[in-house]
Amino acid sequence: MAAPAAERAPAGTPAGEAVERLVAVMARLRSEDGCPWDRKQTWASLRRYVLEEAHELAAAIDEGDEDAVREECGDLLLEVVFLAQIASEEGRFGMAEVAAGISEKLVRRHPQVFRDTRRAADADEALATWEAVKAEEKRERGGRSGPELPPTLPALVAAVKVAERKADAADGSAEAALAAPAPSEEAPNRNGAGSEEPEEFAAAFGEALYRLARRAAAAGVDPEAALLAAVRRRL
Repeated sequence: MAAPAAERAPAGTPAGEAVERLVAVMARLRSEDGCPWDRKQTWASLRRYVLEEAHELAAAIDEGDEDAVREECGDLLLEVVFLAQIASEEGRFGMAEVAAGISEKLVRRHPQVFRDTRRAADADEALATWEAVKAEEKRERGGRSGPELPPTLPALVAAVKVAERKADAADGSAEAALAAPAPSEEAPNRNGAGSEEPEEFAAAFGEALYRLARRAAAAGVDPEAALLAAVRRRL
């Protein structure tokens, strides 16, 4: 279903102007004569909505619904603006600092685009450059350069994140991995599926995960916790 005309920005409206209006609307809602519910919210109370809106956006992407993706992008942006408004009221930072910070990060981590250096040959090389710059930033800040694992990150997503960065994903088909009690961890094939077609591998992998989940349920094991434990052993 198409969005009402009132939700559509007039043709040619600069993105910055539209975002500035959103920031102004949120400031009005948080003002003394604004909305009681909005004024009551805190970072902690908004946490659940951040997660909910992210999942709803992911669902819209899966459905391929253009209008739904646009709407859910707005809902997620609202949470960002909401958090920044609360921070601004407390003298911490505002939406300008949020936007400036991510812009500077993007420029810094894409030297092959924004500086006079050789262009990345492909997406893999571009990603490697991003990770290298990110690691250097962490070293400069005195932090560790290992992968971050937000506590709310699903176990399977965390496993893929660590595997990609540590290059320790097991090679071979998903069915073989299921059958093996302790699959070896060798460097993965570039396409991640050995000699199989991506669709075939995806189907076999899904079946393997489902069977493992059934085995975990039968054994009284929490598969999410078990996988997170395995991931953390590799950090």
